[in-house]
Amino acid sequence: MNKISDFVVPILTAILISGLTIAVLLLLNPNIWNNWEPATCIKTGCFCESAKGQSPIRQAANTYSSLTYVFSGMLIFAYASKGKRLPAGYSYLMGMSIIVIGVGSAFYHASLTFIGQFFDVFGMFLLAAFMLVYAWERIWKLRLTTTLWLYLSLNVFLSWLQFAIPDTRRYVFAIVLVIALIFEYYFRVKDKSQIEARFLWIGVGLLTVAYIIWILDNTRIVCFENSLLQGHAIWHILGAISVLFLHRYYVSER
Repeated sequence: MNKISDFVVPILTAILISGLTIAVLLLLNPNIWNNWEPATCIKTGCFCESAKGQSPIRQAANTYSSLTYVFSGMLIFAYASKGKRLPAGYSYLMGMSIIVIGVGSAFYHASLTFIGQFFDVFGMFLLAAFMLVYAWERIWKLRLTTTLWLYLSLNVFLSWLQFAIPDTRRYVFAIVLVIALIFEYYFRVKDKSQIEARFLWIGVGLLTVAYIIWILDNTRIVCFENSLLQGHAIWHILGAISVLFLHRYYVSER
């Protein structure tokens, strides 16, 4: 059982990373993003929150809420050594992927640029690819080098796809995520390992609720564009909580 002291350094580190990210963004020239290639969502509107053109942080609520992923990633670092089956190195890889989601998403919503869009989805691909490849490793008893090469190759392909066909990024993420869950289910049926499946279902449930809120926000069915209470920000927070349950599920395997 983890002591409270085990979480102090990770939480303080998350506060430091988040604080530095916000400070750097706020110190930028308000017009810095004007000459950058815009995100593909600019033509149709980038979610409900209105974009502040005279601020280096164009969407404040969506930017700040993104950093909840940094806290989740650091908490996973704190819990990395608790897994019986899950190697600590894999926990660190998962945690780092989640930190990239947070910082990348903050950059995206602050800038609403194409490169910000890339890093926003890049972290999501890192996590989904980890879920898929980790399921493969356990199903087919892959060696570490094989697992890492599969992980690297998959992410190189997904990164290329973001540049080549950027409008497919969300669909591709959803497809990889669903495939990963299917293989995870197959592993549980095949291996019959002792694992607390309830943690996975809680995570999936939270993500499902978050996605419904994401749709309501993105389609502006529920939208208060000048409010700090944003549906997309809630998507970030629920998503950050869901990945903690996902990691707890992996750690529970015996």
